[in-house]
Amino acid sequence: MQKLTDKKIISRGSLASLTVPANLTYLPIIQNLATSISDWFGFEGTELQNIELLVEEAFVSEIENSFDPDEYGEISFRVNYRPGKLLFSFEDKGLPVSEELLEKSESSSLGILIIKHLADEFHFVNLGKEGKRIEIVKNVPQANLTEFLNSLPEPEEQPLAQPDEELHFQMMEPKYATDLARLTYRVYGYTYLGLAYLPDKLIEQLEFGYLKAVIVFNSAGVLIGHLGLFFDSPGAMVADSGMAIVDPRYRGHSLFKRMKEYALEHGKKIGLYGIYSESVTIHPYTQKGNITLGAKEIGCLVAFADSHIQFKKINEDGLPQRQAVMLFYLKIGEEPERTVYLPEIYTDIISDIYQTSGIRRKIVTLKNYRNLFDLTGESVIETAFKPDFNFAVIRVSKFGEDILTLIRQSVKELCFKKTDTIFLELPLSDPGTMMLTHKFREFGFFFGGVIPEFRDGDILKLQYLNNIYINPEIIIVASDRGRKILSYIFEDKEKAGKQ
Repeated sequence: MQKLTDKKIISRGSLASLTVPANLTYLPIIQNLATSISDWFGFEGTELQNIELLVEEAFVSEIENSFDPDEYGEISFRVNYRPGKLLFSFEDKGLPVSEELLEKSESSSLGILIIKHLADEFHFVNLGKEGKRIEIVKNVPQANLTEFLNSLPEPEEQPLAQPDEELHFQMMEPKYATDLARLTYRVYGYTYLGLAYLPDKLIEQLEFGYLKAVIVFNSAGVLIGHLGLFFDSPGAMVADSGMAIVDPRYRGHSLFKRMKEYALEHGKKIGLYGIYSESVTIHPYTQKGNITLGAKEIGCLVAFADSHIQFKKINEDGLPQRQAVMLFYLKIGEEPERTVYLPEIYTDIISDIYQTSGIRRKIVTLKNYRNLFDLTGESVIETAFKPDFNFAVIRVSKFGEDILTLIRQSVKELCFKKTDTIFLELPLSDPGTMMLTHKFREFGFFFGGVIPEFRDGDILKLQYLNNIYINPEIIIVASDRGRKILSYIFEDKEKAGKQ
């Protein structure tokens, strides 16, 4: 197997692009391109055959559903790389069609079901007048986690941590990726997110600019703490703080707070606007650390993570329900002053979030909006399903006259697939969010939070629960402000869908 090792190519993300007539004669060419590139990245045997089948089903579906039999059309096929993933996309400007219609079509329903079964992620992107795009994601093969972790030498038995032990803080370097895998296993067993166990993929995230991290060594030179700073794209101005991992022997040593302080100083040096984070609610420690540093609560996602994640020394038996996360934002630099369009129902809480967080915004509401609202043309939305968490995210980039139909169809389809939680991300820079949020509440969506400076602007994040019960009494919240936000969210949940 020949491997693609040129980092100049890999780091750019775009591996191949080919536009062909919408004709089955070109299928072998598309398949050969896809499987050849997949072979470079370690796919073999059955997985290569599956990729060949995925490409066939997607290409055939595009031809049969996007163009009339006697019509000439073109399909653009692209292969892109993201750290740890290959993305195969098919784009056309043919007949408008929704994901739901594809699944109902006699000729393509089986193909779409095959794609969803074999793909690690499946995205259907409505591009409005620019057409549509099907995206298929396959995770690059990884070594068996058990085999990898068992191959590591057993760490020497370490004594219980002493309160005055000298610790060393620094930014993550690729050579410590294996140490992080061992730390993750020590804390979570095999129940945590895959990236932490996979040195090669973590190194790619570091090298490509999607990840920076703070790590901590004890006096014996053993890695005992990690805090990641994730970026939506290289060069993004807000980092998403996550993957906070602390050796159980060092809990109670304010390690999270000290790692976050180190991360803040690094963020200031590189000119970040702020740090966003999602703090677990099975214990109060991470929340308290954020609050002590000056971070402010900006929302709560009440059913974010599945119940399989275990914290050694905290909840050995897993969680009794999906896990809520409290959302925080810590401003560390001056962001641009932007205009935001707030829905009437959420004006007070969003204004309070902006004021409390120190975020500069020019607020427009229905009361002071003087322009005509244009809802012509087609919407641009993306629906992404995350199987590891059993949730989906619907992202709206542009509001068009078909937006309500598209959102309703997406929710119906995701509920049918037994997706536990659906998030709806709306751009607060678009008056459509101000005008239409009350309609989305009629579908059952309720308030989740506001994420500042996310993809070049602020996002209003709504949430929808698909026939799952969340007991607010067992969600641990560390502050009065957090409890106030949580109470507001559950009150809004009770009202949503009942207009």
